[in-house]
Amino acid sequence: MAEQISWTSADGTQTIDLSDEKSGYSVLADGTRGLRSVTYEMATSRYAGLDGTTVDAVRASANEPSLGLIVRAESEAEFRARTRQLIHAMRPQAGEGLLTVRNESGEARTLSCYCVGGLEGDEATNVTMAGSWWRLILKFYAPSPWWQGETRSISFGLGAPVNFFPIFPMTLSPSDIQGMFTVDLSDMDSPTYPQWTVVGPGSSLLLENQTTGRKIQINASLGDGESMLIDTRPGFQTIRRGDGTNLMGSLASDPALWPLIEGVNRVSAQLVGATSASRILGAFRPRYAGI
Repeated sequence: MAEQISWTSADGTQTIDLSDEKSGYSVLADGTRGLRSVTYEMATSRYAGLDGTTVDAVRASANEPSLGLIVRAESEAEFRARTRQLIHAMRPQAGEGLLTVRNESGEARTLSCYCVGGLEGDEATNVTMAGSWWRLILKFYAPSPWWQGETRSISFGLGAPVNFFPIFPMTLSPSDIQGMFTVDLSDMDSPTYPQWTVVGPGSSLLLENQTTGRKIQINASLGDGESMLIDTRPGFQTIRRGDGTNLMGSLASDPALWPLIEGVNRVSAQLVGATSASRILGAFRPRYAGI
């Protein structure tokens, strides 16, 4: 494979380039499966007198890709050290690690997953030559099936807009942040949930995805230099001040904090009583079915 493939341990302390032949690793096409797309499940209904079924819902299954790998060494001691490092970095008890694939243009996509098989060992001579090489197939399990692209950032503030991709020109009033940006996520395969940081002074924050009609409205005030963090990701949904104070009770809109969807999103932001120090910052990672 032309891509660079690496594994980062759950605690982030080890990153192993599995495609670096100089370090003794090579990815094999034989045994590599499931990197190009997730698989889908359909909920269906049958009705008396009607042929076939009706599709009620479509959902992506947990992702279970595999990776063919060969590990090489020039001595028994080097072989043991290399395989032990790999086994330690991929132990599932430590939590989800990161499988990252970077293409020739430098674009990276990352899958949070567990390594659940392949490191048990097989001493057959067509699989292993002690102290020299080991051919194996790593098996992964990703509860959330989507590959994540690199982080994209957006910024609203008074004065000239700061051009973070994918910012487009915004109209700003002298004392209120009132801006809009358009982001094209037509290549994305699943909704993605942004994280917002609001820096005061300002009050009565309103974030709206005008494409879907969904709003985040928070009736809280921020002093000069104070901040508020809004995490819309499922399982992590929180609204807090920078000092940790819970602001979920100040949410005046739908408690299901909205995502960016596949296609074109028109997102507007408003913050009353802003100054040149005020900012609304957003960050998100597009989600894809495969690499």
